[in-house]
Amino acid sequence: MKNWRTLILGVALAANTAFAAPQVVDKVAAVVNNGVVLESDVDGMMQSVKAQAQQAGQQLPDDNTLRHQIVERLIMDNILLQMGKQMGVQVTDQQLDQAIANIAAQNKMTMDQMRSRLAYDGVNYSTYREQIRKEMQIAEVRNNEVRRRVTILPQEVDTLAAQVGAQNSRGTELNLSHILLPLAENPTQQQVDEQENLAKQLVSQLKGGADFGKLAVTYSADSQALKGGTMGWGKIEELPTLFSQALSSAKKGDIVGPIRSGVGFHILKVNDLRGESQNISVTEVHSRHILLKPSPVMTDAQARQKLEEIAADIKSGKTNFATAAKQLSEDPGSANQGGDLGWTSADVFDPAFRDALLKLNKGQISQPIHSSFGWHLIQLLDTRQVDKTDAAQKERAYRLLFNRKFAEEAQTWMQEQRASAYVKILDANAK
Repeated sequence: MKNWRTLILGVALAANTAFAAPQVVDKVAAVVNNGVVLESDVDGMMQSVKAQAQQAGQQLPDDNTLRHQIVERLIMDNILLQMGKQMGVQVTDQQLDQAIANIAAQNKMTMDQMRSRLAYDGVNYSTYREQIRKEMQIAEVRNNEVRRRVTILPQEVDTLAAQVGAQNSRGTELNLSHILLPLAENPTQQQVDEQENLAKQLVSQLKGGADFGKLAVTYSADSQALKGGTMGWGKIEELPTLFSQALSSAKKGDIVGPIRSGVGFHILKVNDLRGESQNISVTEVHSRHILLKPSPVMTDAQARQKLEEIAADIKSGKTNFATAAKQLSEDPGSANQGGDLGWTSADVFDPAFRDALLKLNKGQISQPIHSSFGWHLIQLLDTRQVDKTDAAQKERAYRLLFNRKFAEEAQTWMQEQRASAYVKILDANAK
């Protein structure tokens, strides 16, 4: 469960009014397959969004428009939670506790401080925990399903890696906001024209100074709509291809779009830009070791004492390191090579082994070191700086391609799930 962390860490404590003590359920807001969205859920999120907007100084549309967005969000959450239940997706208490600890750390709080903050805001901690559990389940379902739709060819990695290598030493990251005007699965030309005209009108309003956040909440079908369309920071290569192409020469404050994709028309705002270094240099170590493993015939203390004796013999010239390793080392992978581990990054070793190795000077032999494998006598033969830019560029290209394709597929997949579900939205004003 990796990708849900990004979602969970983005949960603002200001939104916690949505997790307050349960309200009296008056009626059903929507039927979703075999489940329901309750009016109390809608009311709770309405309060939450309004509280966030007030704290952020963000304008909101009228209550009917806001309610429509919230109901759609809750419908989608309900669909994914039902899928998660069918798939057996579970979030353990340990995983949940770690996620909440991460949220506290992200907000520079201890857990006690966070509990106090929640209590001050009138938030029931048990209810808050269960809401975070739901968010994690939703993210896990989405990530598992969308990953299966992502295919990356070696040629794509090589091509993008070459492009990354040809860039300046500083790559671009952008802080973006996004509005999505959706299209039906098989839209008529009239529907396309109507959405395109609306997109052009919104772009015109935005370039004239209209509030992006308010228009996002009012019109956008993107999952970040209720946050004013804020996408946060991301590398330009990680964005969907259509976005990255359109943003190649964008500047801070630019409104970009409308951009047509398979799911609708997109409008982007560049909130900010920044760069990062692309050069990758890695320190590699050349080392060798002698490993003794405690056993029923050799205790921990005896293994350590034996290595101390070997070290003394090596230093006195009675034997050399390679000979002792061939005769005594219990590491089958290196014993025949005189304990030689070759050139590699120190990070591949057991932490205790790594830490001891990095403290040695060239040619120096360590004291006996205990790791999860047993007792080691280590000698650092040499170090070198290696340019790993090419390998790092390919690794980065793969990651960027995956993130880009994941973002493209996620929206399509979400629309497919919404279209295939049975959904009946009930009139909130009906008696």
